Amino acid sequence: MKNSNRRIFLIHSAAITSATLATQVYAAENKMKAAAPGERLSEADSYPKSMGFKLDTKSVDKTRYPRHTTEQYCSRCQLYEGNANEGECSFYGGRIVPSTGWCKNFKLNKSAA
Repeated sequence: MKNSNRRIFLIHSAAITSATLATQVYAAENKMKAAAPGERLSEADSYPKSMGFKLDTKSVDKTRYPRHTTEQYCSRCQLYEGNANEGECSFYGGRIVPSTGWCKNFKLNKSAA
């Protein structure tokens, strides 16, 4: 093997190893930041925000979500399991949501109708 080929091989190997290590570190940091079941869901979190999540169904933007009604709230959703004040939402991995909350993934629970 020529010296230049060996040098190129070593440079590429170092670059691949560094990239792999950086990816693993990034994934580990993000996994630690992920919310665990039982934590409260926040409107400021990126995924709930993208789903239009609101702590109170009355504060939903009617122009952005024209099909929303004030009869749609977490405690009437199929994905909600809890009491009259708050409960876990299976869509958000068991995180705690208020019974009066809402997101665009709302699915009416037929028994709550």
